[in-house]
Amino acid sequence: MIKNDYEVKYPLDAVSVEKFSELLGKPETAVRKMIINNKLPVVELTDPEVAAARVGERWVVISEFNHRVLEAYYNRPAEERDAWA
Repeated sequence: MIKNDYEVKYPLDAVSVEKFSELLGKPETAVRKMIINNKLPVVELTDPEVAAARVGERWVVISEFNHRVLEAYYNRPAEERDAWA
């Protein structure tokens, strides 16, 4: 089996918290809690026109999330990883 057969592509590398929660099927509050606990790779967007701007939006980096999920999957013991096959 080829790794690319199972890789889901999205037209953007990063999406808003709202869209990510929709894609993941989790409540937005759960995704925000995961971000606060540093469980998700995020990019913090600010207004470049405002020097002292706080974080305006946080976007989740899907490509990095997918990479970490695959890494976690392949690092499981083979008997667990392949048990369903």
